Amino acid sequence: MHGHLAAPVDHHQDGYALGRWLATQRKRADDLAPARAQALQHLDPHWNPPWPLTWHRTYHAARRHHEAGNHLTDVPRDYITDDGHRLGEWLYSQRLHPERLHPTQQQLLVGLGLIQNAEPSPKKRKPAARKPEQGLAAARAFHQREGHLEVPQRHVEDLDGEPVRVGQWISNTRRRKEHLPTDRIRALDALGMRW
Repeated sequence: MHGHLAAPVDHHQDGYALGRWLATQRKRADDLAPARAQALQHLDPHWNPPWPLTWHRTYHAARRHHEAGNHLTDVPRDYITDDGHRLGEWLYSQRLHPERLHPTQQQLLVGLGLIQNAEPSPKKRKPAARKPEQGLAAARAFHQREGHLEVPQRHVEDLDGEPVRVGQWISNTRRRKEHLPTDRIRALDALGMRW
């Protein structure tokens, strides 16, 4: 139906909380039974991507638009799909900075004819949460978009073009709770942090 498993966390399918179930599977990806992991991989090779799920959902909106016979390079920048994807702005952003994307994301866009094979940038920027404020800002962005703080371990959040390894930051923060400042604990509690 949708062509992907990047369902929002609040998505229900035939009365079943599919979005929440998928979020749980991503969170436990390293511990899933091989048969389950293989089944999810079979349904969507990118069911647990290292990039944001919102990117993946919009990619599939672009793919559907492309498969309907539309040229993605001709989409006006203010174009919004019937289901609310700001496709024009997203396409513009992808063409503007393809070097900021994961190599697999780049290949997906090459497959749509949106970008040419991207040359590796001379200096690959390593995603990291260098400052606690950056990690907290990334956690807030994830929570605002997804409605929860069950961040996959490998998830990288894009903060104004700066990649932040928020999944790793959350994991490290949990382990160091007793050494954290009270205001940071309160800020994460407000986001529903599961310690």
